[in-house]
Amino acid sequence: MSPTSKSKPSDTTLRGDTTSQHARTTLVLYHRDGASVVHMDKGRPVVVGRSAPSDVVISDQGLSRQHARFLWEDRDIWVEDLGSTNGTKRNGEPVTRAKVSPGDEVTVGPVVVSVHVVSAVDEELRGFDGLDRFVAALAEEITRARTFRRSLGLLLVRARDTHVSRWAGRLRSVLRPVDRVGIYGPNAVLVALPEATADAVQALMLRIAGGDPALECGAVTFPHHGGSADELIAALHVAQRTDRAPARAPSETGSVIVKNPAMKQVMTTVKRLAGSTIAVLIHGETGTGKEVIARAIHDSGPRKKQPLRSINCAAIPGMLIESVLFGHEQGAFTSADKSARGIFEQAGGGTVLLDEIGELAPTAQAALLRVLETKKVTRVGGDKEIAVDVRVIAATHRDLEAMVQTGCFREDLLYRLNTITVRIPPLRERVEEIRPLAERFLKDANAQAGTDVRSIDPAALAALEAYAWPGNVRELRNAIERAVVLAEGKSIALVDLTERIRGGSHAAPEVEPSGELPADYRDHLRRYETELILRALHKHGGNQTEAAKALHLPLRTLVHKIQTYGIKKKFDR
Repeated sequence: MSPTSKSKPSDTTLRGDTTSQHARTTLVLYHRDGASVVHMDKGRPVVVGRSAPSDVVISDQGLSRQHARFLWEDRDIWVEDLGSTNGTKRNGEPVTRAKVSPGDEVTVGPVVVSVHVVSAVDEELRGFDGLDRFVAALAEEITRARTFRRSLGLLLVRARDTHVSRWAGRLRSVLRPVDRVGIYGPNAVLVALPEATADAVQALMLRIAGGDPALECGAVTFPHHGGSADELIAALHVAQRTDRAPARAPSETGSVIVKNPAMKQVMTTVKRLAGSTIAVLIHGETGTGKEVIARAIHDSGPRKKQPLRSINCAAIPGMLIESVLFGHEQGAFTSADKSARGIFEQAGGGTVLLDEIGELAPTAQAALLRVLETKKVTRVGGDKEIAVDVRVIAATHRDLEAMVQTGCFREDLLYRLNTITVRIPPLRERVEEIRPLAERFLKDANAQAGTDVRSIDPAALAALEAYAWPGNVRELRNAIERAVVLAEGKSIALVDLTERIRGGSHAAPEVEPSGELPADYRDHLRRYETELILRALHKHGGNQTEAAKALHLPLRTLVHKIQTYGIKKKFDR
């Protein structure tokens, strides 16, 4: 549930304040899923809690149903604890009722609240986005950047052991109005920088760094580091891993976890292909691990000691793709101040992975076909043919045969690429692999962040296994890395997952007033799912295909749950 508020704006201000007559007194609430701005009216209380009838509802189990009340009386604002389980504090000290001034920090359970007097003309406290909303906005900015061939920067800014509310104003003061901020944890934010060049991003990082508290800042750019929101966020984590442990490779390029029958078949095919040099086409949704499979093919064959070079064709503007693939000579275009080798030359003796090959421009498709046929490249701006010895692996989430029919992809190039096609099932059809993957990502996240989160509790694991994972393995990895940042104990709890993942599971039992999850949460969830599946099977006469459609589940997922829960035996009885 997103935070909601019934409060309305007020045109009055705190007595004695030096701001304009039309300033507004505002509470800013920083929570796991973002930040909320609540305008206060004199004499009208604002109750913060986990559920209605609270005026501000924030879905966090650390809050009581009605946790604390804020009230503007005459010249002062007061906070009153309403008998909550986790208490209310002002500037770190527990309180039952206390006066709050601008600059004070109030903690209502896990939610940090600050009081501000905000100008109605120049409202400096624009609300920060929750993660899901930020990622959606970032995806739109990437589409715009790709369409108009513009750059985009993405920052991860954090302060160790200092809540984002303590430095949010300082960060906002150096950003442009078009920049967008999303909460990434109690001490971290993501910042999208539309149309920012690499130099501009570096300059901004220098302005952000230092100060009190000291802020750490990492950056990636589109299209250089990735072509989607998930890829850019993942690239930020990869950069951190490189900075902190140069010898450690990220999990996404590590050994493949295989528990699912379809994935076992994929790995059987990989072993068969490893020793050959034929072209391979890997097909799968974004984030399923196509690069992992490509690396497995490369590392299992005779070329493993030679380079594997990969490029995301969707991330490179069409006018630059041939230069990136085949290189260019000095003076070939305005910024070509020296000659440069392309991916094919760099991978000499090894393997080239062309990810998202369905995004290649027609001219690049024709040039690639010539390279595959002649095994020679010609640099942009040059006329000399250079022999190259590489194995080509292509990957895509698109239906290339359908693109051939519509004239968007060359038929002769498709024939060259799909000598063998390896299809990777989406993560939602590999439910049995979610837990081991999550546990691996948890181990890696601890290593990179220096944390000691040891496990995933049953309720969180049940939500992970029930979620559809549209971003597949990459999204799971990002979710675990974020949860490790948020976790307050030794285990990832349900509340540490994003709102989208928490909402992706089936209905759960009511939470006890103490704010703690029942010990048998997973058993409740299991019984609830079993009952839903049994009803669907009875309604459709045991037809699993129709039952899966009724439940909006992939058939493979339904079959897995039937086997796991022993539902078939129950239905037969």
